[in-house]
Amino acid sequence: MLILLGASVLLRFLQTAAYISLFLFSLLKLREPKRKRIAITVAINIAVAGAYCAFLFVYGQELAERLIVPIEIGLSLIVITICSADKWVISLFVMFTQFNLYLGICYLSDICTTEASGLIYQIEYLLYRTVLFGALLFFNFKYLRPRFRRLVEILGKEWQFITLAAFFFYVMEAVILYCPRFYWYEADNRWYLVASSYLVFFSVYWLIFRSISAIVGKYEAQERERILAQQNKFWEEQLEEQKNAVNAARRDRHDLRHHYDTLLSMLEGGKMQEAVSYLTAQTRRTESAVLSDVCQHPAANAILSRWAARARENGIKTEIDARIPAKLPMDDIALAGILANSFENAVEGCLRTPEGTVRFITVNIAYSVYNGAGKLYIVFENACADNIVFESGFPKSEKPGGGTGTKSIAYTAERYNGMVEYAAEKGIFRTRVLLHLSLQA
Repeated sequence: MLILLGASVLLRFLQTAAYISLFLFSLLKLREPKRKRIAITVAINIAVAGAYCAFLFVYGQELAERLIVPIEIGLSLIVITICSADKWVISLFVMFTQFNLYLGICYLSDICTTEASGLIYQIEYLLYRTVLFGALLFFNFKYLRPRFRRLVEILGKEWQFITLAAFFFYVMEAVILYCPRFYWYEADNRWYLVASSYLVFFSVYWLIFRSISAIVGKYEAQERERILAQQNKFWEEQLEEQKNAVNAARRDRHDLRHHYDTLLSMLEGGKMQEAVSYLTAQTRRTESAVLSDVCQHPAANAILSRWAARARENGIKTEIDARIPAKLPMDDIALAGILANSFENAVEGCLRTPEGTVRFITVNIAYSVYNGAGKLYIVFENACADNIVFESGFPKSEKPGGGTGTKSIAYTAERYNGMVEYAAEKGIFRTRVLLHLSLQA
């Protein structure tokens, strides 16, 4: 029986260590190489668990229990030091929040058990904790992490206040549950204190993050408008330049008779070299302004043909299937922004691949109308390196201040009640955009 109780204590310690580590992993940004650091953390947890159990058998339960809080805090700090890439104030907030929830789960598991002590108690206690830990971690990884990481990107000094609040709650819970004796040694006469403290805990957290979410929403709306305005201005200038280039080409064709007269005069005068130079210059000027007939839509055709030419100049095989009508119920600048940003990202992605890689870009665009509603499907595929990192669904840019293009695409898709998806798999990067276009636009 003693061996079984010892094994249950070891399992409970390992369960606690696993929960602490997984909770921190669920919200914090991890350092590279992740697998190596996680493996080191697991090894440390197992070593500390073994040492704790040995200490328990040698010195007894009462003395070992006094080390519970320092060991738990120490393990958390070790995990943060080894694995966390976030600032210390953010890591400490996650740590103290984890402890606040951990104490509540332990207390709830204890009062739900049917036995006061012994092996049955240990088994029931472990099962209740497993269920509650699993539900909490699932919620963190599935729903909470994206929202929390967005707050990390935006908030600054506010984290100091939030972390301080989490620390004070932890101290309060520890005093209620551990003083003057550990709660499991006494009759359950402090449940009202625990319930009241957690009611305050969740209320304060809810108020803090609701206020922060409102601020973040306002900030993101302003940032969205700033990026879209910046992108729109840029692509307006680009379209205007390309229109000027097309008009110049048309003027050149109109003035072709004058060029013939000039060339003929040079040839008659025996100025062969000058004639060749003049002809070469005019040919290059005309070719630079000629746009391929990629699709019927003027703005889309201008952007796609220009970027296709740039891609081919860099040795990138480019294929385009763009079935876009001459008129779309959407803003030309918005469409140009999506296509140009996607194409630019595809070209840059190809150029970052190792030497010897087959560099390619494939573009498929289709417009359809069903039940009076228009839909525009845009898919870009290109060769890419294997080390692309994603944050909050967006590929992390290697350029300082980069990432504006991908966010601009997402904001434009949101404007048209659509969606955008970025994915990288087996050396292929995909950008998928779906726009819902109202025929009344």
